[in-house]
Amino acid sequence: MKAIPPVPPSFSLRRRLLLWLLTAIMLAWTATAVLSFVDAHHEIDELFDAQLAQFAKVLLAQASHELEEHGLGGLEELAPPGEEVETLDDKAAHKYEQKIAFQIWGEDGALLLRSSSAPAQRMSARASGYSDSFIAGQQWRVFSYTSRDGELQIQVGGLHDVRNELAAEIAWRLVVPFAVALPLLAVLIWVGVGRGLSPLRSITGEVARRDPQNLTAIEAGEVPEEIRPLAESLNRLLRRLDQALANERRFTADAAHELRTPLAALKTHAQVALRAGGTEERQRALEQVVEGVNRATHLVEQLLQLARLDAESARTRMQKIELRELAAECLAELAPQALAKNIELTLAEDRAELAGDAVMLKVLVRNLVDNAIRYTPEGGAVAVAAVRRDGRTLLEVTDTGPGISPEAQRRVMERFYRVPGSGESGSGLGLSIVQRIADLHGAQVRLETPESRVGLRVRVEFGRAEG
Repeated sequence: MKAIPPVPPSFSLRRRLLLWLLTAIMLAWTATAVLSFVDAHHEIDELFDAQLAQFAKVLLAQASHELEEHGLGGLEELAPPGEEVETLDDKAAHKYEQKIAFQIWGEDGALLLRSSSAPAQRMSARASGYSDSFIAGQQWRVFSYTSRDGELQIQVGGLHDVRNELAAEIAWRLVVPFAVALPLLAVLIWVGVGRGLSPLRSITGEVARRDPQNLTAIEAGEVPEEIRPLAESLNRLLRRLDQALANERRFTADAAHELRTPLAALKTHAQVALRAGGTEERQRALEQVVEGVNRATHLVEQLLQLARLDAESARTRMQKIELRELAAECLAELAPQALAKNIELTLAEDRAELAGDAVMLKVLVRNLVDNAIRYTPEGGAVAVAAVRRDGRTLLEVTDTGPGISPEAQRRVMERFYRVPGSGESGSGLGLSIVQRIADLHGAQVRLETPESRVGLRVRVEFGRAEG
């Protein structure tokens, strides 16, 4: 017994969509916060750098004015380098107030004046412009400005800590609303995905409530484009199942109907053999039993063959086949049957290739040749040809038998139909099998009367040959 494969663990499409969407939103929001932090930091740097330059220019103007009025000593009286100047109370200052420090250096390199927050050492070695300095473990942003006469150099600096804190605060104010909104987004996504999947649940419920015998198409209705292919695939599967079950029911009915007659005949001949008083009569009855068994065996073989063809739900596996070689194999197998009736078998020398299933095509050729031999009288002829014509591959089987009337030609492809008055026993399935195999290969079967007006020609026209 074939082992049942283990059922893989299930997953929720709804939860998976929720996880992916929330992850995508978090990544997008994080990227936005990072970019906002970088951009805000850049703008803050631009603003604070401008303030440093403006403060330095104002300070230089004030210091130059003091020099004009009091001379160098005037600056020293204002705030000597060794003393602290009075500053604002920290409680009164704003938390984002930039702690600006300044230094005023003389032409001889002496420190003339500095703020209480400024270090005693020079904040920057540059004579002019912006620079970054590390002093006492802290990073400073410094702007240096020298007067035109070179007598004074102003250095104004601010700690980077204030800039970083302000940029981080801006980014944080972006993150906090997102953290508050994330649970709400999760709920909205969960509800939205659930409503989006409702058509899928509707189709699932319709399939689950169906009776096993109900194979009609599912009403797709107004389903989303993403679900419509699933509904259409289910409908195609249901159609194939319905067709397969119909073929099975038809096969069962046909087999029961057709086997009833040979089985009844076998029973009759067996009863005659049992009652026979003489050896000769018993022998004839037993020969009739053997012949009946042969007919029943042939019928069962063809029924099973036809059932296998009906089970084909897709195009057969194709490969390149040399049709003449395949026909030669069939003629070799049927040669004893032809010799017994002194029938001449011929095969044309033409070669023709096509793409097809070798096993099925051999069944097709064998059925056509077998029928031709059966219905051709003794001393007749059966000719087989596999040719290329107008880019197509043709298989022709021509016999010198009684032929088939135009009226009967329209029915001989039906199952179990036998031409009245043919004088040959058979199941009436040979040409039905040929027609089915031709359909699977996209070929057409035609019955014609040869130019000699004697016998029958069966022509199977395949599509354009490969190569």
